Amino acid sequence: MKIKAVIWDYDGTLVDTRRKNLNVTKAIIYEVLGEVNKNFPALSSLKNYEEVNIKYANWRELYRKEFKMDEDQIDFAGSLWTKYQLLDKTPVELFDGIKNVISRLNNYKHGIVSQNSFENIRNSLEYFGLLKFFNMIIGYEEIGLSNQKPHPDGLLLCINKLGYLDEDELIIYIGDHQTDMECAFNANKILRRKAIITIYMKHSKNNLSIDWVYKPDYIAFNAFEIINIIKNIT
Repeated sequence: MKIKAVIWDYDGTLVDTRRKNLNVTKAIIYEVLGEVNKNFPALSSLKNYEEVNIKYANWRELYRKEFKMDEDQIDFAGSLWTKYQLLDKTPVELFDGIKNVISRLNNYKHGIVSQNSFENIRNSLEYFGLLKFFNMIIGYEEIGLSNQKPHPDGLLLCINKLGYLDEDELIIYIGDHQTDMECAFNANKILRRKAIITIYMKHSKNNLSIDWVYKPDYIAFNAFEIINIIKNIT
């Protein structure tokens, strides 16, 4: 089997956006609900925000269960994401080794499938000098708000735009959340074969156990382990 492309999640996989996304979420919650942010424990600290993000399958579930939004409010919140991402100037950083690893894997096509906004991702990649490596970026705007991950639509769209996937070709999908693993599982069901191999990018060594229904095929505890995993697959 040959590897057709390497597709990445963005937040928490390529770039450490935790602090920025917390600030953006606070701004969105305030506009949608008019609530003081301290009323929500999830927004009271970065630690709490990380914990709820891991807990829920995707941002819609987070907004529904943690912030008690209805579906119309969730849709409105989603429409505000790009606005506040671009307004917020909180710095973000690439995770250690990411730039080196992507440049060493430049013989493969690269894509991104994310629930962040296309413009924000593109600007970030350009700033870090990585945009030239990516053939396709799928942000949340390209997919209906109700069909975000773990629905497979974004991942399948990215694969299709990267070119026809032959029967002897594989896709590597790298993410940091259970929703990424479930998304790949759902895409494989539609493709009717295990065409997508998942790598869980675990930058933190805390809580090593993975109590997920959809488990990754491989775990990378740092960016450089991705290279060895891909070598073993091929």
